[in-house]
Amino acid sequence: GATWTEVTSVGSTKEWYSITSSSDGSKYAAVVSGGNIWTSTDSGAHWTEVTSSWGWWGGITSSSDGTKLTAAGWNAGIWNSTDSGSTWTQNNLGNQDLNWQGITSSSDGTKLAAVVSEGNIWTS
Repeated sequence: GATWTEVTSVGSTKEWYSITSSSDGSKYAAVVSGGNIWTSTDSGAHWTEVTSSWGWWGGITSSSDGTKLTAAGWNAGIWNSTDSGSTWTQNNLGNQDLNWQGITSSSDGTKLAAVVSEGNIWTS
């Protein structure tokens, strides 16, 4: 963390809201509020926009190997990826209208906890 480099390859500035990393720092995923999910598999040198993922994202978390990602958003629900962000599936929670604010996971990505703005803590 002694040296920082600004990444400008993602285009114009965005309202970045959350970022997560694999334990070795080789895989990253980030969310844009009012935008898409972005992933990197080369320690952030290059980024790919997941164009099918638009939402008001509040948080994203990663398993330690970076293969399991979970994102949470305002009125968007909770979304999972098991392939480092290439494809996403929405969780069936019954109530997707919650304002999901933040999310975290266990190192293997199987245990999740999320918080809802003006709501409660949820665990899975």
